[in-house]
Amino acid sequence: MKRAATRAMAMSDVEQMDDDRTNAERDDEVKKEITDFDPQAVRQANAFIITGACFSLGLKYAGSANRAAASAIIERALWFLELRDNKDTVTLTQRPDNSTLITCLCTAAISLAMVMAGTGDLDSFRLFRALRWKCDDGTLYGTHMAFGAAVGLLFLGGGKCTLGSRSEDVAMLIAAFYPHFPVLSSDNQYHLQALRHLYVLAVHERILEAVDVDSNEKVCIPIELSLANSHEPLQASTPFLVANDSEFVELRSKSDRYYPIIINAADWNTRGNLTTLFVKQKAGHLSYLQDPNGLRSLSMQTGIANRESFLKSINLFSNDAMLTSFAKYFCFSSFDDDEPFERFCSDITHECMKEEKSEILPMYLKIVRLIESKGAKRISVENVWDAKLLRTYTETRERIVEKSAASLNLVNRESTALLCERIDDSFDISESTMLSL
Repeated sequence: MKRAATRAMAMSDVEQMDDDRTNAERDDEVKKEITDFDPQAVRQANAFIITGACFSLGLKYAGSANRAAASAIIERALWFLELRDNKDTVTLTQRPDNSTLITCLCTAAISLAMVMAGTGDLDSFRLFRALRWKCDDGTLYGTHMAFGAAVGLLFLGGGKCTLGSRSEDVAMLIAAFYPHFPVLSSDNQYHLQALRHLYVLAVHERILEAVDVDSNEKVCIPIELSLANSHEPLQASTPFLVANDSEFVELRSKSDRYYPIIINAADWNTRGNLTTLFVKQKAGHLSYLQDPNGLRSLSMQTGIANRESFLKSINLFSNDAMLTSFAKYFCFSSFDDDEPFERFCSDITHECMKEEKSEILPMYLKIVRLIESKGAKRISVENVWDAKLLRTYTETRERIVEKSAASLNLVNRESTALLCERIDDSFDISESTMLSL
């Protein structure tokens, strides 16, 4: 087994597990070791060579979540499982002794767990459950230890950690998962049990998490990862476990609830902790944990007429004290004649909260006072120049800004148009006034 594992470690890819190639290598090894034909020795050599190749795959692709390597190991593990459980004639002729078979099953499970470490892969977990299902008087302590270690590696660090694949990491993994398992917990005859804990030196935290800058809480957001050798990006969501051999080039957030971010991910295949993604939630939206389907965010866009519900929604979607106070004292009153003004205040509160521009509330109040001052004969020069500046800004912005961002204005178009109309009316002089002059 050790000779096959060492030889396979020097090979370059998963093709070492190809049937024809593995069979040829296995025949060569058997011919070198066996001069007199011994059926039991042939079965043992066959099983150990295949197991050694599986162990080498586990070491070479540790923490990479390589599907090709995992599929190759699963195929051999299922074959060992069939040899253990089936009692037909063909299986019995291929089956080695029970001790060899259990050792091969344990090593195959450990190898698969090393490849899929930290991923919580469901197919691998189902296989481990099937392997450890059989428990009788012949099941030794080392068997329970190996299958338990395989399940632990699969959920390493609660899905936040994985195994490294550098030279020093491989050395620690060989020392920890040496394929000779003890009979008892005090069995140190072939391998010191204390060395089984050395796998922690090969553990690296490779979790990619997103944190909201306002609440400082971890959030779940959909992301898109561009691959170096593929035109089709990978769709995922945070938290996301980044494998050791990842070939990601760029990360982009794909959520309409958070402001977009783009990060260079070319150096993620190196060792070390990953950078935390700091994201900012857009106003008028809730996190995916609070609103998985986006229904509450959509209801916010339609507006709420009830006072308590409206104030509750303001506090829920915004932490701005100015916006909350404005909604509390200006949007609702006990006088019927203030209904148009309250409706206007509710509309601008909704607009300022949605576009995160609560600083514009005083400007809106000044604009509405100018619009409603129809009885006033004069308007100050300062107000005229302010209106002219606002109209020039609005017209210029609509010309140079893209259509997608043109809807986000400092002041909405309706208010600007009404203000300009009021200013123009102030310059109209009646005929009687002209004659008196």
